[in-house]
Amino acid sequence: MRDLASARAPSARLGAALYESHYLTAVDAAGGRAVWLRYTALKSPGATARPTVWLTWFDRSAPGPRAWRVTASQPVTDPGASWARSALGVLGPGAARGAIGEAAWDLTWEPRAAVLPYLPARWLYDRRVPRSGGVALAPSALVSGSIGLDGGEPVLIEGWNGMIGHNWGSEHAEQWTWLHAGGLGPDRAGWLDFVLVRIRLGPLLTPWIAAGAVHIDGRTLATARRGRVSRELRGERTAVRVPLAGAAVLELTASAPAAATVSWDYASPSGRGRAVQNCSVADATLVLHTRSGDRAFEVAAGLAVEHGAPS
Repeated sequence: MRDLASARAPSARLGAALYESHYLTAVDAAGGRAVWLRYTALKSPGATARPTVWLTWFDRSAPGPRAWRVTASQPVTDPGASWARSALGVLGPGAARGAIGEAAWDLTWEPRAAVLPYLPARWLYDRRVPRSGGVALAPSALVSGSIGLDGGEPVLIEGWNGMIGHNWGSEHAEQWTWLHAGGLGPDRAGWLDFVLVRIRLGPLLTPWIAAGAVHIDGRTLATARRGRVSRELRGERTAVRVPLAGAAVLELTASAPAAATVSWDYASPSGRGRAVQNCSVADATLVLHTRSGDRAFEVAAGLAVEHGAPS
């Protein structure tokens, strides 16, 4: 079986349809600022895969996010020991570097948690069904380095709460919501990373399915195989309920200001693309219900929340 971090696009069959993304999110531990970085590849049947790099900078004190996206003219190539590489930049174990337009970055990270697969079994990856899969390569990490914006003085990043992920497949999920936060709890070592999806099976659309985990007070609780998952999206507000192992339940309500949200279009290898909205500096209230009692947490301008739906 192939490593969950390694690139699929360079070795994809000519007739295959494929999208792939290696990504990094890092949020200022003080809240209010964040960077969202994606190294992607898109391959239509009969064509070679083309790399695109995306960078979004969030600052709650600014009028809105600043975003860049550039597609390289050369097709993707074997990244070697890295995970993604093109003329626009490189991302691999422990580091990401590159430049697009007037933005440049040089980042390193220290993982603080083990790899977190989103599919329930390793053998489900790289199959015709399910059509997509993902993994949090580092569901919690400390990110440091610098970001250059518009040729000005670089923004220094030191010990920001981050995560590094990888997803790929022949088709995007029909709908999804992704949530991430770090620095939770009195020791600031807690984190959560969840993806909720609805999958289309012919004319049918599944209920919400959740994957991921929350880590609090040295204990990691993964999503439960049974129990009702719910997600409600109304304007800037997102409310989710996720059943966890050990009869625990996480309830989360997020507020993502429109002025701090970026909208992207995700192209599809075949068929319709997806309209995506991401706010990496959202506010949130979390309540973790366990057999030993309830714990509540507040996140101020430090939660990443992303929604995807057919465009």
